[in-house]
Amino acid sequence: MSNEPPPRRWNPWNLLLLVPLLMLITPWYNFDGPRVFGLPFFYWYQFLFVPVGVICVGVVYAKSRGEGR
Repeated sequence: MSNEPPPRRWNPWNLLLLVPLLMLITPWYNFDGPRVFGLPFFYWYQFLFVPVGVICVGVVYAKSRGEGR
């Protein structure tokens, strides 16, 4: 039998996945102003978090792929 520990599934880069979860805290962005192109803050903040979430997931994937395989 091998005395090697099992591969670690947790990576510090996974903490970056908490950033998109901040969008779920509605009281932080439930405001009308400031408006951008006539859109209330509530809407454009959500639109902003779509690419932010994609970038966060992409970075975590790129940094953690191939580990433990």
